[in-house]
Amino acid sequence: MQFSEVKQRIDRVEQCADEAERAVQSGAVPNELRQSVDAMHQQARQAQQACSSQQQQGDQSRLREVVMQLEQAGDRAMQACRKAGNVDQRVQQAVQRAHEEASQLKKQIQMG
Repeated sequence: MQFSEVKQRIDRVEQCADEAERAVQSGAVPNELRQSVDAMHQQARQAQQACSSQQQQGDQSRLREVVMQLEQAGDRAMQACRKAGNVDQRVQQAVQRAHEEASQLKKQIQMG
């Protein structure tokens, strides 16, 4: 996978995480869900930073590790969303999109 493609995908995950964070802030959601969305958003930021440093250093393993952590953060946000039960549709969709983007990116990075 080309570096520019990875960067675009990470940007998209972060945009989705931003959207999820906005949706969570504007609604009444359980604290666990709010925290897991925050964590996913922070992880997306770290992935962007790793992406920038990887461009300079060529460190693929660090980028792969950060993407794995990003996907795990997405998993936790999805679990928190399910556990919360009756959550606003906007929140659910935003969390789902961010999780899907992270999962797809992880698969593509693992494939090389």
